[in-house]
Parts: sequence; structure tokens; C-alpha cells
Amino acid sequence: MNNITKRWNIIVIVILAVFSLSKCTQSCSRQTIINNKEITIHEKDSLLKVANDSINMLNTKIQIYEERISGLTNSLTIQEEAARRISEAKKNISVTVKERK
Repeated sequence: MNNITKRWNIIVIVILAVFSLSKCTQSCSRQTIINNKEITIHEKDSLLKVANDSINMLNTKIQIYEERISGLTNSLTIQEEAARRISEAKKNISVTVKERK
């Protein structure tokens, strides 16, 4: 007991050093977790950007194909109308043959 009372300040310093090391380790562990989470967020953000770019590209392709379909539909309508007009014109043709003497 006499030894403890003589060296109480050294014991307090050692206890404080151990406590300080514990807090330092805890802080370092926390920073490692934060760094890992930041890496994960960055990776997922990159994946989202790639997916968004793919979606935009596919939407553009869809618009192009819709325009092609619209153009083909219009062309088909014009062709059908022309065929109908030709058919009607053939019905109204009358041929008159005159004899020459």
C-alpha cells in the first residue's frame, strides 16, 4: 500500500495513457468504417451514372425507332391512297373508238 501511495501519479498517467490509446483506436476504427462507406458510396454512384447513361441512350434509340415507324406508317398510307386513286381512275376511264373511213 505504501508503494501505491508513493507512485499514484505514475499510475494515473498510465491509466490515462491506456484510456487515450483506447480512444485513439476507437477513432481510427471509426475513420476506417467511414472510408469504407465512402468507397461504397462512390462505387454505387458510378453504377448509377452508368445505368442512367444507358437509360438515356436506350430512350434515344426508342425515339428513333418510333420516328421510323411513324415514317413507314405515313409512307404506307400514301401508297394505299395512291393505289386507291389509281383504282378509281381506272373505273372512270371510258374508251371511245371512232371508225375512220
